[in-house]
Amino acid sequence: MKFWCKAFYPGFFLLIPEIVFAHAPLEGLGSFYNGLLHPLFIPAHLLLLLALGLFIGQKGFDNNQSSLAIFAIGVFSGLILAGFSFAVEMENYLLAGALILGILVALELHLSSKWVSLLAFSGGLFLGMDSTQETLFGKDKVAALLGTGVGLYFLQLYPIALADYFNKKAWQKIGIRVIGSWITAISFLVLALAVSTDI
Repeated sequence: MKFWCKAFYPGFFLLIPEIVFAHAPLEGLGSFYNGLLHPLFIPAHLLLLLALGLFIGQKGFDNNQSSLAIFAIGVFSGLILAGFSFAVEMENYLLAGALILGILVALELHLSSKWVSLLAFSGGLFLGMDSTQETLFGKDKVAALLGTGVGLYFLQLYPIALADYFNKKAWQKIGIRVIGSWITAISFLVLALAVSTDI
């Protein structure tokens, strides 16, 4: 009898309804800091950020420094669209982008700087557009979107630095390519599952 009582209470609390948001804010933090941490809670964002950063860093950051600025332009362009509630379901696009970039990293393909810039802008645009804040309005929404832009920019620096640093020896390059293959596999599986449930 005691076992059933212990098992009942946790199950009972699961039945209590709560409001759920796609991009839920963290209670106790301001709008800016919620926006700053927002990309960390969206797996599709993290996959695309990691894939894009490894791709840029793998090509040598010294040769593609402008791509980071172009990424920032793409992010803030997407955030402006998100601010005007240009609501589009972007998760599948983010996963498709991570899949393509993961393949490019795994194969270590060398593209021209124009293609790198185009991919950086597109990735930033998609990330910005998918960062809309449904529950915020006015100044709070602007602060959250600004925080998201700053967060995305700084989070992009880590995989770029990682791939650029481990780009000197053959075994280091293989390690980056393996990470690219993992990103490809994860993105493909999640995208296939999302598409199959939509059909």
